[in-house]
Amino acid sequence: MVVDLAFAVAWVAVVSALFDLLQGPTWAYHLSLFAGVVAYFGFFASLEVARDSS
Repeated sequence: MVVDLAFAVAWVAVVSALFDLLQGPTWAYHLSLFAGVVAYFGFFASLEVARDSS
């Protein structure tokens, strides 16, 4: 659960810093935040597959 929180905080921090720097449109900011959900499940699913294969 701590890893989940760390991933979420890091993702939001990176996306927020990037959009503060680049001044991107709001819809792209929200889309990037949502991409964090997809990245989270993809990353941890690939970790589970890697653990199961070894």
